[in-house]
Amino acid sequence: MKDYEINEQTMAIIPISYNQSLIKETENEYIIDKCAYKIMEDSCSYYGSSYTGRLNAAKKMLDSNYKVPILVEDSEFIVFFPTKSSLLDDCCWINYNFIKNYSKKGKLTTITFKNNQQIDVDISKLSLENQISRSYKLELISRKRKIHK
Repeated sequence: MKDYEINEQTMAIIPISYNQSLIKETENEYIIDKCAYKIMEDSCSYYGSSYTGRLNAAKKMLDSNYKVPILVEDSEFIVFFPTKSSLLDDCCWINYNFIKNYSKKGKLTTITFKNNQQIDVDISKLSLENQISRSYKLELISRKRKIHK
């Protein structure tokens, strides 16, 4: 598959190679012929904003500049966070809303999603907790702003 837009069922985008990614949805998996970063860029555009625009907005909302979560789609509050610098080829993108729990596994962290699927990710447990917290904060700020229009 060449094209894919993140949707309310997308749990994770996992790089397989430089130009291929595994998409994990609640009920399906797809291999897409694009890097994870490009899928994020295209999905932001699909929902009416640029990746850079969403990134800059999130940086301001969170007062942060590194590994910033992205509000990909704002009517459903679809928030993804990077496991590393988003420019690295092996950066995974995780939808924090689907995380059921997680545990340390050597240098990796095992994420269990709400549908009980698991993935091992190259991120420390502490860093993962921080990313989940920042994703929650981004969603909360966005929800409050939408209510107080």
